[in-house]
Amino acid sequence: MFRVVSDKSEDTGGAARASRRQHARNPARFDRSLDGAILDAVLAGLADSGYDQMSMDDIASRARVGKAAIYRRWPSKAAVVADAIAHWRRGIGSVQPPNTGSLRGDIDALAAAVPDLDEAEVGTMKVVIGVATAATHDPVLAAALDELVLSQPRRMISVVLDNAVARGEIPAGRDLALITDAALGLNILRAITGRPMDRVFVRRVLEGVILPLATGPTDI
Repeated sequence: MFRVVSDKSEDTGGAARASRRQHARNPARFDRSLDGAILDAVLAGLADSGYDQMSMDDIASRARVGKAAIYRRWPSKAAVVADAIAHWRRGIGSVQPPNTGSLRGDIDALAAAVPDLDEAEVGTMKVVIGVATAATHDPVLAAALDELVLSQPRRMISVVLDNAVARGEIPAGRDLALITDAALGLNILRAITGRPMDRVFVRRVLEGVILPLATGPTDI
């Protein structure tokens, strides 16, 4: 939804990070120039076949490497897919959460920060969302999605809302975590149904849903 900076102090996604620690062992044993090709092959395989149908043989064929080269880097399909998601996130870029001095100004800045995604990037985003189905029964994938796809935009919205509380624009005691998840859920639903998550839609969510929920009367 937004391009954001990863908060390295955040203690989420331990399973995903554990899988990448396996990837980092004995770096001298591997030709690291192959990593990007393998991870790109994973994303391509997910786009063509989906998580359940994609095999390690398929990844190896697409990357033009032996299957052993993949297993030397990642212990399982879930682990290499988790790293492929991280690889995708790194390529998107980043911005800091806005702090314009007002909630309305921050909402305008959030909407302006929505990137222009080309067809390939939209396709990759759909692939990542599609992995969510497999993540319901795989803790490595679930941790990767939470850490690399959901926690970062969640943090951006949370910072904006916390700043508004500190300025007195949002009543104390409001369930900001629920409001933040509502914003993410609407965007995920938009992507699942094949509609664009563009600036117009994000502004509608922020102004028509998030702002009233955050600043409205406490008894609603």
